[in-house]
Amino acid sequence: MKRSLLSLALVFSLITLPLSAQEPRLPDWSKADGLDLPYDMSPKPMSPAPAGYKAVYISHYGRHGSRYAYTSKAYRVPMEMLKEARKHDNLTERGVQLLNDLERFWELGKYKVGDLTPLGWQQHDWIARTMVKSFPDAFKEGSTIDACSSGSVRSILSMTSECTTFAREAPKASVYAHQGVLDIQATRPNEGENPFLYKGPELKFPYPESSEEFFYRHFPQYKEVLGRLFKDPSACLKKRDAYTVFFYYYMMIAGMNSIPEEERIDVNGLLTPAEYAILWETDNYERFREYYPYQTPCSSVVDDMITKADRRLSEGSTGADLRFGHDHVLMTLLMIMDIDHFGTVPENPDELADYFRSYKSPMATNLQLVFYTTSGKSAAGPLVKVLLNGEETRFGDLPTYVGPYYKWSALKSYLNSRTALFVTER
Repeated sequence: MKRSLLSLALVFSLITLPLSAQEPRLPDWSKADGLDLPYDMSPKPMSPAPAGYKAVYISHYGRHGSRYAYTSKAYRVPMEMLKEARKHDNLTERGVQLLNDLERFWELGKYKVGDLTPLGWQQHDWIARTMVKSFPDAFKEGSTIDACSSGSVRSILSMTSECTTFAREAPKASVYAHQGVLDIQATRPNEGENPFLYKGPELKFPYPESSEEFFYRHFPQYKEVLGRLFKDPSACLKKRDAYTVFFYYYMMIAGMNSIPEEERIDVNGLLTPAEYAILWETDNYERFREYYPYQTPCSSVVDDMITKADRRLSEGSTGADLRFGHDHVLMTLLMIMDIDHFGTVPENPDELADYFRSYKSPMATNLQLVFYTTSGKSAAGPLVKVLLNGEETRFGDLPTYVGPYYKWSALKSYLNSRTALFVTER
């Protein structure tokens, strides 16, 4: 069995970086796969429901499951550099090995770029089974499960996996899945061709430092890393920008744990865990730069959650509304809602990774608002708790009613106040 890069963290945890390099801020190096981190399919502790309350409805947004890299450049950029270097006898022994592995991998995977992997299907099957097991009253006879997806095939297949499992595990509930332009505000509202796009204030990137500048300041040892593959690291770059090269190099390595084991490339020795953690941080900074302005269009997902939840509660309907899409929407929702203080923007960009953390959006990430009602009298009304990847979490500094549970009336006001920061015209 080939070891993944994550296993190296246990072996090389005492490796130190050159004095000129930045120390990684990632406290747990096993999370350095970031957006490519596979979903944690392990049981999570649950707080008991308040006396007399039962979970009756779930409002959900989920990212597609594990996939091959979304761009062929993750494989082609490293491979083309290595092939070019081979012509000039500029490969180390490790470079030759990696090129051989990449050429074999590319022949198997060149038509699979962006595709959901078997692991991605399994992740969503597990999530659906867990929802039914954890909240059986939401999926009893007469319940309705409505699912919609972005137009991405991997998202549609992720939705299909969950819906198939719901149909099997909750056979007395009805399941309906759909995809179309009318679903765009709930699934991928930041898409350029969205005819219903929200308008809002200009959200300027809050830091003067570009992603490239951030990379060079944090990772000056990049030539040392290239030296493991190329005899002359400077010659291998030529007119290529090191930031772009490492953007795809990191993506290639990070995605290996999502790919069937028999297809994976051996990534042992390409990076130390500390170097890998710094590359995660530079990638994390770029993702923040890209996603920050999405808070205006993606506020429509929050509105969709509020509207559908109110309708369900007024009708006394049980079940779930499921939305399937992408990390850039999911992580933007975490910012908009300020879940676990994800929306905090520190003055120092080096502190960003303490708040905005892409590993919180692994493959198959799911955000669930779980609604509880009672048949008895309660001045509190419906209650809600929020789960991120199955774990109970919080909305910023909003006080809870009891334990992890919020009054829906208070939470709805909070969510509306948050979207008001980013939307001027709906």
